[in-house]
Amino acid sequence: MDRKSDTYYIAKVLEGDAGSFAQLVEKYKHMAFSLSMKIIGRWEDAEECAQDAFIKAYRSLDSFKGSAAFKTWFFRIVYTTAISKVREKKTNVVSLEEYKLSDTEMLDTENAVGQLSSEERSVQLHKAMERLDPDEKVILNLYYFEDLPVEEIASIVELSASNVKVKLFRSRKKLYGQLHSLLKCEGALL
Repeated sequence: MDRKSDTYYIAKVLEGDAGSFAQLVEKYKHMAFSLSMKIIGRWEDAEECAQDAFIKAYRSLDSFKGSAAFKTWFFRIVYTTAISKVREKKTNVVSLEEYKLSDTEMLDTENAVGQLSSEERSVQLHKAMERLDPDEKVILNLYYFEDLPVEEIASIVELSASNVKVKLFRSRKKLYGQLHSLLKCEGALL
C-alpha cells in the first residue's frame, strides 16, 4: 500500500476529510502509547493518555504550522499530556537522591553489567529506569531508544538544547547509580 506523507493527511483532514486522521493514528499509535507508558507506568492510564493526545492533536491540527515535523509536534502533545496526567495523580513519587559514584564504582558497574546475559541486562536496565523520575525516563528513551537528536528532544520537552544535554548527563549518572544499587543488592557487585 502506498503511504502518503503526514502533510498529505493533515491537508485532507483540514479540508474536511476527518477519516484521513485515522492514517496518522495508525502510524503513531504505538509511539504514543510507548511514550505514555514510559512516563506514566500504568497500562490503562497510558492508553487513556495516548487517546487524549490524539484527540488534542485532532482538535488543534489547524494550529500545526509545519515548522517542525508532525511527529515532533505530536510527541510534544503526548509528552505534555502524560506529564499532566502524572501531576494530576500526585502519586507522591519520591525522588531518589542522586548517586555520586566514584570512577571505580562506575567501572565496577559497567563491568558487572557487561557480564550479565542480554536478557538479565535488559531486566536490570528496566528496573533502574523505573526508579527514575518521569522526565528523566522520557529524555533517555527519546535519545537512546527513539534515536532523536537533542534539538528535536528539546522541542518536544520544551527546553533548550543545552538543558536537554544537562538532563541527559544527569539522568545517565542517576541511571548508573540505580544500576549500581540494584547490582549491589543482588550480589553482582562486591
